[in-house]
Amino acid sequence: MKLSVFRRTLVVVGFLCAGFLLHASAAEPKKKVSEAKASPGLPAPDYLPESARGLLRKKMERHGQDARDLMFGVALLQYDVARATALRISAEPRLVRPIAGGEDDLNALLPERFFVLQDEARTRAQAVAAAAEKKDDKALAESYGRLMETCVACHAAYLKRQ
Repeated sequence: MKLSVFRRTLVVVGFLCAGFLLHASAAEPKKKVSEAKASPGLPAPDYLPESARGLLRKKMERHGQDARDLMFGVALLQYDVARATALRISAEPRLVRPIAGGEDDLNALLPERFFVLQDEARTRAQAVAAAAEKKDDKALAESYGRLMETCVACHAAYLKRQ
């Protein structure tokens, strides 16, 4: 079976990503028990009180696992995994925009750009699912890249309150 140049490149990138992750995890020094409990993630933004960060943390931990599953599903061309994960991301309950009189709510503390990007992520995750369903490698890679652009922009908006 002869692979197209695009597919061969995608396979090589997938293997490089997997190799990098394995190398990085093997190279990590052993952590103390107290350090091992800390989950990887975004640093805490200065503008949110701890109580608000706690509410978001649970939602974002599940979101982080979905992001990892999607990365591997796409990179390894596991279409069913990529599709199911992208659909799960697109169906994730969203935080609603602040309402009048709710100035003390968590939603009012988040920047407006967060809500715009949250909606954009939903649409882009649906595009990833559609490409995975069609087994269209090029569309899958492109739609995944656009989704990751949205993820990075959303994380920046969250951290810097843009």
